[in-house]
Formats: sequence, structure tokens, C-alpha cells
Amino acid sequence: MPVANPLFSAKPQSPPRADFAIWVFAKTPIVGQCKTRLARQLGNVRATRLYRAMLEHAVARACALAPGRVTLACSPSPRHPMFVRLAARYGVTRRRQANGPLGYRMAQGVRQALQMSDRVILMGTDQPELEGSWLDQALAQLRHGHSAWLAPTHDGGYWAIGLCRANARVFRGPAWSTSRVARTTRTRALALGLDLERLPARRDIDEGRDWHQLSRGLRAPLARAASMPGLGAPGPSYDPGE
Repeated sequence: MPVANPLFSAKPQSPPRADFAIWVFAKTPIVGQCKTRLARQLGNVRATRLYRAMLEHAVARACALAPGRVTLACSPSPRHPMFVRLAARYGVTRRRQANGPLGYRMAQGVRQALQMSDRVILMGTDQPELEGSWLDQALAQLRHGHSAWLAPTHDGGYWAIGLCRANARVFRGPAWSTSRVARTTRTRALALGLDLERLPARRDIDEGRDWHQLSRGLRAPLARAASMPGLGAPGPSYDPGE
């Protein structure tokens, strides 16, 4: 896909806000190693292409809302060509996620982000309904060190979390990829004395039915991006340790 005229525009839509950062957590888009549940119905190559489209969509939207404040947290390596291309196209910083379970990696991401910013929002790439005022709501909630913000998904997980203080205990406990993740995280945050605000749930694209239930206005541009000839086949032979 040529760098000129990107499908997803990152044109800033609002002036910079007070000190904060957005970290987009992303997995290397290798066929057979990402979106495996989606692949059961759509096939490995198609599912990987859609994941790449959703990844770019998430980065573009984050950069449009918060230009100059977005970090792409990559697993296992930030050197994958897709990550390199996104960094060049949207001006994001690339960071390698820490090794370990997802909760540990997220906790380390928060800790690193808060070394440079007062507030941080961690978001994933599987929830494409990124229009609206969710960032404004998050920043309005993150007023002090005991503030927290959670954006859940219909399957019981969450697609974004915001914090003002690095506290690894927020991420301990939930069995990841289960229907109890958001509930467990909320319970733990409240037990830690955090003032937690919760958005209405949105839909992750994890399975074929999630994809087909997505609104046409979102599904069409993602499908178009996934089928663009310039994207190329997401090759399974890439070695993330290269």
C-alpha cells in the first residue's frame, strides 16, 4: 500500500489537550498467529488482512484525536514491516511490549507511559467504533491520581483503559480472553480505591459473527482496506526476531 493517500486519514481534529499519552497495543500480523477465532469462519489470510486494516484504523484514529501523543506498543517486535510502515505514515513512536502475560505487559506499558505523561490510555486494535467523544470522556475522568477509566466490550473484555498512576495490581487476576476480564478489573480497581468511570460496552471483532454484525459504515472501509492490492499477502514467513 503506497504511503501517499492513505485510506485512513490521521488529520488532527482537535487541538492538543493537557499532558497525556495513548498507547496502542498491537500483535504482529502474521498469518495463523493473529485473529485465530475470526479465521475459523473467514480463513487465516482474510482474518489477518482484516486485522491489519483494523490495526491501521486504530492507529489513524488515535493519531487524529491525539497527534504527537501516540505510541505503538508492539509484540513481539517493533521491527515488523507493518509497524515500520505505520510509524512512517502516522508519526507514531514504536515500543516493544515487555515479555510476559498480557496483564504484566500492560502494567509495564502504563509504567513507561507515565514516566513521560501525567495520564495514559491503553487501547487495543479490535474495536473499530472509534468515532465520538470517548477520548474527551476519558480525559475528563482522569483528573487525579486515583482516577481510572474503562471501556468494556460486549464479550466481557475491554478495549481501552485509562490511568493516572502506575499500579500493576489493576491488571492482576483476570483470566484474559474470558467474559470476566472487565468485571474482574473493575472489582480490583474499586478495591484499590480508584475512582472508576465506565463507558457503555462496544463490540470487539473476534469472531465471524462480530464482523458481520458490524455496521456497514465501518465494515465497508475496513473490507476495502483488507482487499487493496497494495497491501500484499501478509506473509507467514516473517521472523519477528530479524
